[in-house]
Amino acid sequence: MLNKDQKRGLTIALRIVEENMQYVEQIFNNGTYDGILYDIKCNIDEGVKVEIFKRVSLIKDQIKALSKKFALEKELREPAKEIFGKLSSCWSILEDTKARKLERYGAVARELEDVLDPNLNGIIDLMFDIERLLLEAPK
Repeated sequence: MLNKDQKRGLTIALRIVEENMQYVEQIFNNGTYDGILYDIKCNIDEGVKVEIFKRVSLIKDQIKALSKKFALEKELREPAKEIFGKLSSCWSILEDTKARKLERYGAVARELEDVLDPNLNGIIDLMFDIERLLLEAPK
């Protein structure tokens, strides 16, 4: 019923929906996060949460039915690969916020590079350490 490319497109779309539904569940299950630069405070009524969980479950049921109907392939995700992807994205973002790159938003004080960049480099180095630990981890 679907050609190879249509099947791949449907799989990717449904996988993204499944990922987002899992995120919704995770937010509601954890309830709060007291972070450094952002907080999550789940202030949604318990009755509403229950109704949302029901609908998330129905969405997942529909995804499962479509997956079976069209024999969609399940992807096996290894946590290390997921983490590598997140870390790569993070250090790329940090590289792009170093002092010389911030000039695109306006004039940058001369001393900013001496104050900001070493700290960003420290964070990036720690991310590289995490990557190295993942690579060296026994399997």
